[in-house]
Amino acid sequence: MDDNNLYLEIRPAVHWLVKKILRPEVENEEEISLDERIILAGNHVYWFDALLLTMVTERQVYVLAKEELFKGIKGVFFRKLGCIPVNRDGQGMESIRETLVALEDGKCIGIFPEGTRNKTDNIILPFKLGTVVIAKRSKSDVIPFAITGKYKLIKNNLKITTGKRIKTCEYSSRELLEKIEEDVKTLIKKNNNIF
Repeated sequence: MDDNNLYLEIRPAVHWLVKKILRPEVENEEEISLDERIILAGNHVYWFDALLLTMVTERQVYVLAKEELFKGIKGVFFRKLGCIPVNRDGQGMESIRETLVALEDGKCIGIFPEGTRNKTDNIILPFKLGTVVIAKRSKSDVIPFAITGKYKLIKNNLKITTGKRIKTCEYSSRELLEKIEEDVKTLIKKNNNIF
């Protein structure tokens, strides 16, 4: 899986627009290396979260997205942007295989472990095991991220923060899932000044 030309071509213009209109704050607690396989895992509230996620690194981020977005002509567009379709009901292994191939090739993968947008009052929805399965099989470390604030044009407080690297090899599958969840929650609370 090569870096996608369409993504690389439109990225500067899209990021310029996002910065100009939404003025998001980007905070990286740990730099993301440009040449290693890595998984970015975090919360999901709004449609544009995947776009915001691409702003935390100069690398191309291959984001896992629901397979419904890949139907018809729009599917070609999302593919050109480097998105990977995933079945949220856990049916089929093709998305996992494609993600593993991308990681073996040293790519940066973006995952929303909740599996859907969080429309509740809970800080996050329970994370699904897929992220851990992918991390363990590919021996990839995980960098948690948190998106907070609103996508508003006025009085915007939109922010995305990446946390400290989680070394997959140091945890069992259950421990890793709990660690990712806890780190994402901590980042959200920090950004929202919840103690």
